[in-house]
Amino acid sequence: MTAVLDDFPVLTPVTDEDLTTAARAVMTHAPESWPEGELCRSERVPHPCRLARWGRATLRAAGLTEERADELITAGGTYPWPWA
Repeated sequence: MTAVLDDFPVLTPVTDEDLTTAARAVMTHAPESWPEGELCRSERVPHPCRLARWGRATLRAAGLTEERADELITAGGTYPWPWA
């Protein structure tokens, strides 16, 4: 059961495809307010869910700060990257 709950591995080096997927994961698995608290918009589990954590970890592994990751997500996660 532990393997089911573990975070997904972050592969390095991080490719452009990984960045696109990570940005989409973070946008899709965003927090949403519910009476029970902050839940993942996609999975309705406590936020951050596994995919949201993986997405943020992948963006960090690529060298993005939290602020730059937020800019990427706000820009829609599209290429060319805002930091390019």
